[in-house]
Amino acid sequence: MRLFKDNKFIIFSSILSIAISTMLVLSMMLFSINAQDTLKNQLKQSYGEMDLSVGFNVNQNETLTPNLIKEISQNKKVNKISKISISHLNLNKINSEVYTVGVESDYLAKSRYHFTQYLNKESVVMNKGLAKALNVKIGNKIFIEGKNYRLVETVNDLTATGAAPDMLFLNQKVVKKYIQTKQNNNAEATYLLIKAKKGINPLTLSSEIKSYNKKLRIDIAEQDYGMQSNLQSLRIFVVVLSVLMLIVTSLIIISNFELLLYKMRNQFAIMRSLGASTKQISRIITIQSTIINASGICLGFILTLFSQRSLYKWVEKILNISSTPSEFNIGAAVIIAIVTFSVIQLFLIIPSYRSTKVLPLKTMDKNEKLNFGYSKARVTVFKVLVGLSLFLIVCSQVLPTREIYGPAMLLISVVLVLLAFVLIFSILLPKVLEWFLPYGQKLFGREFYISIKNLIPQVRKNTVIILMISSLMIIAVFGSITLRTIQVSQQDQLKADYATPILVGTRLDDTKINPTEFTKTVEKLPDVKSVSNFSTLGSAEYQNEGRNMSMSYAVVDLKRLQAQGLMPHLKVKVASNSLIVSKSFAKQSHLKVGETVQLGEFSNEKQVVEPKGNYKVVDIEEQLLNGADAYIDWKNKKLVDVSFYLLYVESKHIKNAVNQLEGLKSQYPEIKISNYEQSVKEADKMFYQRWGIFILVIATLVVSTMVGVFNSLVNNIYSKRKEFAVLRAMGVTPKGLRKVILSQVNLYIIIGLIIGTLMGLLTTFILLLVDPGKFIIDYKVIITVSLSMLVGSTFIFWFVGNKISSQKLSVELTNDNK
Repeated sequence: MRLFKDNKFIIFSSILSIAISTMLVLSMMLFSINAQDTLKNQLKQSYGEMDLSVGFNVNQNETLTPNLIKEISQNKKVNKISKISISHLNLNKINSEVYTVGVESDYLAKSRYHFTQYLNKESVVMNKGLAKALNVKIGNKIFIEGKNYRLVETVNDLTATGAAPDMLFLNQKVVKKYIQTKQNNNAEATYLLIKAKKGINPLTLSSEIKSYNKKLRIDIAEQDYGMQSNLQSLRIFVVVLSVLMLIVTSLIIISNFELLLYKMRNQFAIMRSLGASTKQISRIITIQSTIINASGICLGFILTLFSQRSLYKWVEKILNISSTPSEFNIGAAVIIAIVTFSVIQLFLIIPSYRSTKVLPLKTMDKNEKLNFGYSKARVTVFKVLVGLSLFLIVCSQVLPTREIYGPAMLLISVVLVLLAFVLIFSILLPKVLEWFLPYGQKLFGREFYISIKNLIPQVRKNTVIILMISSLMIIAVFGSITLRTIQVSQQDQLKADYATPILVGTRLDDTKINPTEFTKTVEKLPDVKSVSNFSTLGSAEYQNEGRNMSMSYAVVDLKRLQAQGLMPHLKVKVASNSLIVSKSFAKQSHLKVGETVQLGEFSNEKQVVEPKGNYKVVDIEEQLLNGADAYIDWKNKKLVDVSFYLLYVESKHIKNAVNQLEGLKSQYPEIKISNYEQSVKEADKMFYQRWGIFILVIATLVVSTMVGVFNSLVNNIYSKRKEFAVLRAMGVTPKGLRKVILSQVNLYIIIGLIIGTLMGLLTTFILLLVDPGKFIIDYKVIITVSLSMLVGSTFIFWFVGNKISSQKLSVELTNDNK
């Protein structure tokens, strides 16, 4: 008990460090356990309860016959089959064909297409956007293919991927009859949704079904590309963050127990010299370490329980992250806590127990040793590790098996690079500080010089703290860059779909809207800044090096498109025979600006290509909208095998403009309005639902590590009280002493932040080689974490400096910190 009383501050700090470490481990592991379930839930939202979908590709000219379906349903591994029929049926009110899904009202179809009502032969379900455009409500009658159907439900539009498609849902038997009549076949369904029996591997069932007809296309929900991509991202996240978490946890424990072990070794040496046996000291170590460890584990367990059940629910409401796990898995948490207890117990017992086996004077000598040895060995190992990591990186990019083993190679290379950095850091740091000393004295004064000069011989003790800060920044940089890159890539895809903030399209395949008149009508709206129009894609033919070539063209208003900046390279005035082509098409067809080409259209009646005039290439653009190869102006009266498709609308007041456009639906009932802002909100919502779990993991790691860093720094500063007392005796003022303390602490932090940021960028770059492309550095996160560390340390250690400088000098000089 005497040891506890003498060391109560450091013991309390040690308990706190174990609690922080336990919270780190529990939070990461519990989130990792829940992450897989979260992705599986997202898979269910996309595919419902189905395990397989079975059918034929459209170009195979094969159908699912009753006999084939019966054969599949009789498979003993199949639990449930739901038939789906796909067609395009004419919606009489707008006289246009709409994508139609025929479904059976069972749990497979309902979970797949997200409707809840029973669909009989007179019922219909449609998306909300279409219902709004038709101005129909639940209970109203809808004419489809000339027959009455009653609207029983509306489902949400999927706007996060851009303009939402229109869909109708009818009874499967109804759609099946339409298909059989139109196509004159006995197709029982377009494809099947299949639920396997419990415990059956979908891949095994897939192989058996494939044996019934080798041409069958079978999609397994769990092998969905997006799902696999997310799972791969999940695995990389979990592995990297787990490694970083273990590094940080180990560093926190080592740093915070360093002073405790320092005191304990000296006290054990004194006890040994007074006649205490090794067995007695071992018993003291066991009792002390067990009480400290158990107290820290229990505190960390309670903190994690609170954060899971209270803090994360609060964050969930703020970020609207529905996927955040709110349940605390007690069983898993207890197991993880026991494992953590065992690991930390080794950290506590082994170094202390080894000290009991050594003679007192040797223990004291070892305790005062400051620098690392075996520098040559460390440098050699560093070079070997770096060489191995470079070899693995090259192999991950060039080997034929890179798609299978590439991610694992890159993960191993990252671990090797981090280990190499840890080995070499303690050797490089003193050299860097020696080089910086004269410059630091000129910039920051005598106190800074003294603080750094005293710091250099203590690299062994201080390296752990700097590595901890570096690890914190690696976590923040790696996590923020990865998530930000995913989010920006998603936004870039939306930007590509939305050339302007508002798109106005048509629901009809063969609309009667006059594009010129409609453009002028929209242009007159008060909050509309500019408008350009775009047609459906037409197909033209032209002669190229003696053979016919096809070209997909769109008829547009070239002047308006140019005014909106949607053709940035066009600098000349356009005419009715102007032709703008894409860069890829120009390269493929060997076209250059100034060339004239003769275009024609294929006549179904005459079965020949009819000439439609000569067109001059006036511009080559990097990329054209909607996949067009070329643009032609509406003033051209020859190539007219197109109809209105889309308006690109610019506005400074998006909401007002959208409301005004909605008002045009009385005049143009078939128009469909989409806006970029709404799509971005939906996409961000989906992003946070999918990745919110990782955002909270990273936030937990960063905050917990910051607390651990500050706790370690406080212990480090308090362990140097006698050193600071000597400085005071030599004439350093309280203000100067505070400056020395702040200089040392902030230097730790600045070095750690710089190195951590560089290592985080390197780690991210290596891992993103799995799927090469640009990555987005999230400067806000990096700056926020850095400023939080610097401001927090300045605030905390200003008070620590005041407390140390206010102590009696005589007491501090006789204090041996032991």
